[in-house]
Formats: sequence, structure tokens, C-alpha cells
Amino acid sequence: MAHLQKFRAHESLGVESAADWQVQSVVTADTDGVAVNVTGYHQIHLMSDNDFYFTFNTTGTDSDISTTQDLYLKGGDTIYSLKVPNGLGDNVYLIMERKGSSDASVRVILA
Repeated sequence: MAHLQKFRAHESLGVESAADWQVQSVVTADTDGVAVNVTGYHQIHLMSDNDFYFTFNTTGTDSDISTTQDLYLKGGDTIYSLKVPNGLGDNVYLIMERKGSSDASVRVILA
């Protein structure tokens, strides 16, 4: 008999689930960059007062930002939700660096 189940229950329903909701201390994305360990989490919720570049890596090296290639998020009242890329390795870090001349204060929630 054919196996007709293509997806698991939560995938076929299109729902997300998170067993954790960790409000972090506000981090400052400056010219040197900042690393946040997001290992073991599925999503990151971010809100910042200024624009900032971001990337992910496995080393926590906060100088890995490429201002010519990495994406940036706009500061303001918008809350951004990002998926944590689990295929990078055992440890995953979110790296952030300010885009403009002012540091970005970033609110971070890990879920």
C-alpha cells in the first residue's frame, strides 16, 4: 500500500510551534558588531531603533558582516521574525552591526 502522508501534522497545517520564549537583554549593534548565541532556537524576533546589518555564523565572530553583501533591517516600530538556519553547524550565532552613524539598540526574543 502506498504511503500517502507527505508531511508531518504540523507541516501540513502550516503552523509553527516554540517550546520556549526567552526575552534577552537589549544588545547594541555598533561598528564592531555583536554576536547573539541562537543555538537551539527556531525563531528570532527583533525590533531596533536604527538600521542594522545581520548575518549568521557558527563561530560567534562579530566581524563577519559584509556591508556590501549582507541584508539589513530597518529600525523603527517594526518587529521582524527570522528563522534560525539550523544547517550551519552545531552552534549558530546571529551577528549584527549598525548600518548608519548611530548604534542600534536591538530588542531580541528567542523562541
